Amino acid sequence: MSCLFKGRYNFYIYDYILRMNYMVNSRYFLLLFVLSLFSCKAQVKTDLSKLSLDEPITELIDFKNKNLIGVETVEYPFCLLIEIENGSKFSFDGIDLKNQKVFFQINAEALKTDSLTKGGGGHVSFEPFKNKEKLDSILTSYQASQVIYGFRIEMKDENLQKELLKKVESRYGKGTKNTNTDHGLYWNLKKEHKYIFFAPDYDRLIVLNNTNLSKTCYWDLMNGMIDFGGCDKEGYSKELMKNAKKVAEVKEKPSLIIDSNWNPDPLILGETNENDFVKSRLNRNFERKLIWDDADSQVIYENPNNNLFLQFTLKNGGDENQKVNIFEGYYMEDFKRVNVSFQNGIKPFARKVDVIKLIGKDQIVDYDEVKFSNYLEIKNPDYQIRLLFATDKDINKALFEKIYVTKKTKQG
Repeated sequence: MSCLFKGRYNFYIYDYILRMNYMVNSRYFLLLFVLSLFSCKAQVKTDLSKLSLDEPITELIDFKNKNLIGVETVEYPFCLLIEIENGSKFSFDGIDLKNQKVFFQINAEALKTDSLTKGGGGHVSFEPFKNKEKLDSILTSYQASQVIYGFRIEMKDENLQKELLKKVESRYGKGTKNTNTDHGLYWNLKKEHKYIFFAPDYDRLIVLNNTNLSKTCYWDLMNGMIDFGGCDKEGYSKELMKNAKKVAEVKEKPSLIIDSNWNPDPLILGETNENDFVKSRLNRNFERKLIWDDADSQVIYENPNNNLFLQFTLKNGGDENQKVNIFEGYYMEDFKRVNVSFQNGIKPFARKVDVIKLIGKDQIVDYDEVKFSNYLEIKNPDYQIRLLFATDKDINKALFEKIYVTKKTKQG
């Protein structure tokens, strides 16, 4: 009897163990199934080809990722850009955009000006944002929209270029040859209210909602000026820069004295920190911008009304602690908008030939090579000093109107 009881007891224990294993395994497989669902959901990519290009910015970006917003005049100077360094969360009609940069374009009234493009100089000014409050603050400062109106895809790989072109052509047919480039094409999609620009010479595919753009003209540095029919180039250019300030509108001109060592008094290149500048008499009508770059991050102070720019290093913690950032350069783009004097005797708007006589040919870097150019570089062991002159048929009569000075980087 006792043996029978023991046998039955063992059977019940065995049956219990089997049931528990089944339940545990079921729960385990259920857990795996649920996790796989979340994993699949996380892997869903935003298909850029399906965007209507009026989506809110917040629907396209993840605040947990590294997001940058700002100005890149070579990419496009008249709008605000959000840069996604790695497009791993995006695709284009099934094509993975991993390791390709993606830019979203945002209309910004404050950038429809000539202050960023005069003189042909490139300008980059990006800053990070980690939440909607910071994003909204930046958008407000640029008088910018809350929605996108286009995107730009980087195409570093030739195979990617071919794949993207096939996708576009399969949808919209062959593009029109862009005669401004070697291999560029474009599509004017009137029904879809879109422009598409395939610019492989510059590694870009650009798609724009043209609802609020010119229907007859388009321009950027990568595509040149495109006439869709009836383009009034002068009128179009004026519209792009409709918020540019005329010299006559400049009422307050900052006064600067450039000392004999090329420093704008009271600042000293390589010594004055950002906090000292903020407290100085020169700090009027400037806007502070942070430029994040792995190789050379900077703090830029812009006074676009007077075309005056100051440059500081951006050290670790320098976004908040201004005492660690050191003054390293300045640029005056138009002497008509400032009151400037030079202690070494050079006069603003002096003829190039007179500036050369005052400085001396032996003090000019590669004089024989630059004597017919629109700039002179002054020999100096610590600074790079460039004097820029207006265009004139007789280069010796060209007038001194701009100056660029920066601290040289120590080698070694």
